[in-house]
Amino acid sequence: MNRALSLIVFFVIALVGVWLSLSMQSASIARRDAELTVLVNEAADRTVERLSTHATLLQATDAMFDATAGAINHGALTRFVNRLETDTRHAGIHGIGFALLIRSGQEARARRLISRTYDLNPEVAPKTDASWRAPIVYLEPRNPRNLAALGHDLYSDPSVRLAMAEALASAKPRASGPVTLPQESSTDKQRGFLMVMPVFGVRAPDADNSASLPAAGFVFAPFRTGELFAATLWGGHPPMEMRVYDKQDPGTPLFATEGFPPAGARRVAQTVDVAGRSWVFEGAFVEPEGFQMGTGPLTVLLGSLLVAFTLAYAVDARIKALAVMREIQTVSQQALMEKDLMLQEMKHRIKNSIARILAIARQTASTSGSLGEFESSFFARLQAMAAAQDVLTRSHWMRADLRALLDKELQQVFGDSLTAARIDGPEVELAERAAQAFGLIFHELATNALKYGHICEADSALAIAWRLSGPANRRILHFTWAETSASPIAEPETNGFGTRLIRASIQGELGGTWERTFVDGGVRIVITAPLQGPG
Repeated sequence: MNRALSLIVFFVIALVGVWLSLSMQSASIARRDAELTVLVNEAADRTVERLSTHATLLQATDAMFDATAGAINHGALTRFVNRLETDTRHAGIHGIGFALLIRSGQEARARRLISRTYDLNPEVAPKTDASWRAPIVYLEPRNPRNLAALGHDLYSDPSVRLAMAEALASAKPRASGPVTLPQESSTDKQRGFLMVMPVFGVRAPDADNSASLPAAGFVFAPFRTGELFAATLWGGHPPMEMRVYDKQDPGTPLFATEGFPPAGARRVAQTVDVAGRSWVFEGAFVEPEGFQMGTGPLTVLLGSLLVAFTLAYAVDARIKALAVMREIQTVSQQALMEKDLMLQEMKHRIKNSIARILAIARQTASTSGSLGEFESSFFARLQAMAAAQDVLTRSHWMRADLRALLDKELQQVFGDSLTAARIDGPEVELAERAAQAFGLIFHELATNALKYGHICEADSALAIAWRLSGPANRRILHFTWAETSASPIAEPETNGFGTRLIRASIQGELGGTWERTFVDGGVRIVITAPLQGPG
């Protein structure tokens, strides 16, 4: 009986020991995965934060051009860049420059600007068959590397060309894919990328009439990825094996440690948006040499022969304590993650709002004839943004009802003077980004109807309708705004800021299209957009 009891105790303790060792290994793997996830997220956050600062420098440069008599001035650019101290305070960025947007065949304009400013006469290169060119005419601070880049046609690179097209459409800084910078003239070449932003509403530096061009040019910043990640990723030596690459060009890593990828290692990846590009941060730990699965179970099994029933009770107590500790740890980590998510979300919304307000202020100022006109237009557009945020706030920033947003804007613009209005459409919930865009669109449409459509006069009417099409997971919104007026509505000869704002909101924010048709006695506007806009 005692022997049988001893055998039973032996096998029971051995099984408990094996189970405990497996649990301990699983907990160790989970802990290492959690540590790796935290490190990868920290690396991504550091990089995004630094590049957001650099994008702000481009926006500040654009604003500086607006402030210098509405013209691109090399002297002002030089003073601005020198005060930024990019060589010491903004590691990775190699200055700020301006690329002149010209048609093919106008290369002499760029060469004259470079010669007049730097006393150099480089060719505009490389040669391409493209209809447009964007040669570098200014690049500060002045040093041999930057001087070597003068005359280089940024538009010749397909990746930079795509970034320029997206920047023109969104009026925001956009990053290119991995490229070899024109400054890389030595044998020690690093991978790099460019961040570009279009310059609207100012004169080109040679005072050429560029009204027919999409923009005067592009302010841009070149980056060397080796120096950028050395400044953001623990001096270029992260506490793990790591790789960073552009999702659209995975074969060309932006950064990688020498040991990546370690054989048999577990990996964690995080994808973030960097000025319109998707960067993937991938990390991995190297498992300690000599680690074997059977070591823990064997140790517990041998110890069970010595402690018998006492060890069984101790193991039970230990398991319960570990369970409580893991639960406490899980709750603590979840609370920290939720707090960090809230802070990141708040920071993201604040940055987006500031960028949108800056753009509206700049464009409103460029189209206003007086301070009073600026105040009226600017405050009305801010009120439209506030109305959208008010509707979103009521739903805890989740969704906004399209009809409620429309009613709020119509009431704000027309008050009680709009009587002949028909509104018809199903219930539609808008995400935060779409709500912000539609709020500005409704405000501009209503304002135009009040100013030019005589919509509040007798025999005038406004008909608004919308419908949905497509499957449940890919719904398409078809929105129609139709004005009928007793007085003729003339088609404008040029598009003002309001029209450009509507177009930018529809195409850039919603990823949709619009069509405006002027007919006798009225105007009809049709907007087609997916309910989930582009990321």
